Amino acid sequence: MSAVRMTKMSGAGNDFLVLGHEDGRRLARDAEWVRRICRRRLSVGADGVLIVEPVGSDRVRVEFRNPDGSPAFCGNGTRCAARYARLQEWAGDSMLLETAVGEVRAEIRGELVRLTLPAPRELGRPSIAIGDEELSGWQVDAGVPHFVVNVDSLDDAPLARWGPAARRHAQFGSAGVNLDLVEHGPGNQIRLRTWERGVEGETLACGSGAVAAAFAARLGGAAEEQSVIPASGVTLLVQLPGPCEKPQSAVVTGDARVIFEGTLGADAAHGFEVS
Repeated sequence: MSAVRMTKMSGAGNDFLVLGHEDGRRLARDAEWVRRICRRRLSVGADGVLIVEPVGSDRVRVEFRNPDGSPAFCGNGTRCAARYARLQEWAGDSMLLETAVGEVRAEIRGELVRLTLPAPRELGRPSIAIGDEELSGWQVDAGVPHFVVNVDSLDDAPLARWGPAARRHAQFGSAGVNLDLVEHGPGNQIRLRTWERGVEGETLACGSGAVAAAFAARLGGAAEEQSVIPASGVTLLVQLPGPCEKPQSAVVTGDARVIFEGTLGADAAHGFEVS
């Protein structure tokens, strides 16, 4: 196999392997290859793989694969894709991204990228049983499904126990959900921990989870602008202009940083088993 050029990027604590369209078409649509390359310690390790390609003037197509190889939308990944496209000079500081949730406008200001995403939607306020405990919260579509639950202490919440059970709970159908635990801080500040589908574990950040958490707060009477602090500690600013139940859009601003660029070694995707 010919050498594969890659860029490792981070958005609010989510890390991604970014490929140009030629290598992406050849490799990243192979679920087993994605599972192998995303394995930490045994390979590059990542929260997912991004395929980015120019498709017109200031227009870029983005595909995202979870670490299990499944396709999805990723907010933090989309910011990284926008900055990658700018650095490749495929687009200027303003561009349209073709994503799994439709067209997304991106504005780049150095390391910061501002995305205008489709508005989130409330899908109900379910309660689910996990053993002897009951979790109640908001079910939200923020490009991917989320279940947002308020807790008194984020640090003490048993996300590792609740996450797998909520993610596949019958209440949410075969697609499942991401579980977001939220602790409200002073002012318009939200602390967030997320258990993600496709990763099947807690991640340091989740862009769509930040939107879902801010939307649930807005439904509970909070302001239209929230500072969401994920487990990484890197803040995402989420704005939900318009009526609280039906905002016009979700505007997310956060970092998109290049960590390193390089060539994948010949051993990066073999020599170990993947589940």
